[in-house]
This record gives sequence, structure tokens and C-alpha cells, in this order.
Amino acid sequence: MHDNNHDSTEHIEGIGKAGDGLSKGRAYFLRHFGFPFVNAVISWERALDIFEKEGRKMLSLSLSLPKEKCFERVLVPRLFGLEDNSRFYSVSMVLKHLLTVGNALQNRVPLLSQGKKLDKEVKIEDYKPYEEIGIEIIEEYEDFLNGFVDILKSEVEDIYLENRHEHPWFGNLKAKEWAVMGAIHQIVHRRQIEAIIKDLSMDEEGK
Repeated sequence: MHDNNHDSTEHIEGIGKAGDGLSKGRAYFLRHFGFPFVNAVISWERALDIFEKEGRKMLSLSLSLPKEKCFERVLVPRLFGLEDNSRFYSVSMVLKHLLTVGNALQNRVPLLSQGKKLDKEVKIEDYKPYEEIGIEIIEEYEDFLNGFVDILKSEVEDIYLENRHEHPWFGNLKAKEWAVMGAIHQIVHRRQIEAIIKDLSMDEEGK
């Protein structure tokens, strides 16, 4: 389903509430098995590489669309790692969400690696893109991505320091684990953008 009659500020009835999270079964698997395994096999350097490469893929996909299509919301099928509330986004909404999460990671990872304590609780609903979004979001995300890795590398001290902050889905994470989470997050939303574009393309072919 797609709809260009709902803008990015509007919450849609019929899908889960922001912050509801994943199903209990998937949440349990990710927290106790999936994420620990991925964290064990993905290094700090590899996490940063994945984050940037997935970001570049999403920029390329976004730029392939006519500008007006970037704002057309699509209800994508359920994707692993994507809560129900996040399924009805436009490409511009995905990019806004990625920018919000990315800026938070750019701040959080260095602080944890420096031994500083973070007081603010992480709430999934605080990172939703339900606000006015302009076409400049693509350029804004590109500007962010251009500096992300260099900023982290220059500000991080001890990526393995036992200084942790709670993620509502994955548990109490240290800096390196937050970086791995960021890489996984990029993959999930790249798959979402691909699903959005696939639906938009099918609609064009059907006209």
C-alpha cells in the first residue's frame, strides 16, 4: 500500500504505536542470541565500514527517485528488525530517522568510550520522523555521512571500555556494541528503502 495523501507529520491508525518494539519472540531472539552473535563477529572497524557503505547505498537509491516520490509513504511488508510503527514511511522519512539516530550515535559512542555516563534514557519513540521534512533531507544526510566515520575515529578513546548505556531492545551496551547496533540499523533501513522503491515502481508500471 502506498499513499501520497498523508504527510510525514501524520500518525496513521491501524499500525503499532511508536515504541511498541518487536514481537516478544523476535525481541528475545535478538537480545539474547542474534545481537550477541553479530557483535562477536563484527569488529569496530567493520561496523563503521558497514555503516558508511549502507548509507551510500541509501543515498544512491534516494537520488534515483523523482523528488516528489521521496515523500510518498508506503506500507512495506514486515521486515526483520523493523517495528510495526516504522513500516509506513516515505524515503524522506527514513532518511530523517537515519539522520536523527546517526547524530545520536555520533555523540553517544565517543562519550561512552571516554568513560562518561549518559543520563538520558533512550526511547524508540523519540527517534520517529513525524515532522515536516524538506527535499534538503537528502543533502543533509549526505553531509552527515561524509563526516560520521572521521568524527568517531577522532573522538573515540577506548571502544571496549566497560562503560554502558541501555538500549531498549538490545540491552546494556558499551561503545563498540552501539557502533555494531548502528551498522545493523543501517541494513534494516536500506532494506526498507528498497521495499518502498519496489512498491513505487510497481505502481508506475501499473499506470
